[in-house]
Amino acid sequence: MSHSQDQATYNDAGEIGLKELILFGSKYYKKILLLGISGLALGLVAGVLFGKYTATITMLNNGGIDLPTIKFLQTALPKIEEENQLQQKNEENMFLAYQPLWEKSIKTNVLIKKSDSKDLLDPSTLNSAGSKISTIEFISRCTTKDCALQKVEKIKNFYFLGSTFISVRDIVRKYELQTINIENQNQKKIASAMVELDYLQNRIKNLTALKNQYPSTAYQGGQVLDAKDSGAKYLPITTQIVAATTDLNNIQESLARFKDELIKSSIFKAFVEKAKPILEAKRNNPHLAEDLLTLCNELDQSVTNPISRIALEEIKIELSGVITNKEYGLRQIGEIVSTPPAYLMFMSLGLFIGIVCGLIWSFFLNESKK
Repeated sequence: MSHSQDQATYNDAGEIGLKELILFGSKYYKKILLLGISGLALGLVAGVLFGKYTATITMLNNGGIDLPTIKFLQTALPKIEEENQLQQKNEENMFLAYQPLWEKSIKTNVLIKKSDSKDLLDPSTLNSAGSKISTIEFISRCTTKDCALQKVEKIKNFYFLGSTFISVRDIVRKYELQTINIENQNQKKIASAMVELDYLQNRIKNLTALKNQYPSTAYQGGQVLDAKDSGAKYLPITTQIVAATTDLNNIQESLARFKDELIKSSIFKAFVEKAKPILEAKRNNPHLAEDLLTLCNELDQSVTNPISRIALEEIKIELSGVITNKEYGLRQIGEIVSTPPAYLMFMSLGLFIGIVCGLIWSFFLNESKK
């Protein structure tokens, strides 16, 4: 069989040769090109209509915020906004209650990535530095540049507002729970200690009377034991008095400690009672922690007991920590960076779809003419 016959047989079998491709392209290239250009134009239009600007704010993590904290805030912040919406509906900020938004809007950058491990002289540093967040980025996307800039500002501001509210709320709840526990437990401890105190006072009184009745045996030596020990009654009277007096002093010290804790609890309770209305009324106030610190200063002016002042100082330290973290924990680096939509991606996709459609159309036209 000759070469031409082989080629004919090959073409008859349904295979497309180079010649057929060239003929096909020369015949239908205008249609393919037309649909390709149309797809390119439609891609550009789609980029203008549906493409989104991206705005980014980069914050330096001075406060040592870790990844678990970020994950917690990504879950808690939308719930805080839901509570805000129940009190005062603001349609412009409803997007802040959408949890997937926060998962996409907060991006963390660590100091060292796994890809850098080959450059480390000491691989153990990867474990310590790999979990430290160096910068945090707030990201928003919108169809216009101004919209993207406004949204990213709202996301950043609500992050500070919401995280501060959560921190302050946790402080108030902590002291509320602590007050309940101290009042319940210490009242029982005080009642038990008072019973023991009465027992020891009567014992010392009786031993003192016994000592006066038998002075000759009062000063014999002996080891001081627990006054309630079964063998204590066989010790010299003076030794029993010393043991009972020692136990009495210990009980009195414990009572004094329990009463001091109740004094601290009363201050915590006063703080909680005054702080809770402020917490609910000013939940959207960026100066919430400062207002509660002012409340502590007002309470401080009305107390004279040093234990009460110590309790107030404890609250002040925690509130001051919240204020410091809000002011210096995250510091913005530079200005807001905005990037336009990926027009090239839309145009490339439109060109590709247009060419494919042109090829399919031309193929059907060619088949229909056979």
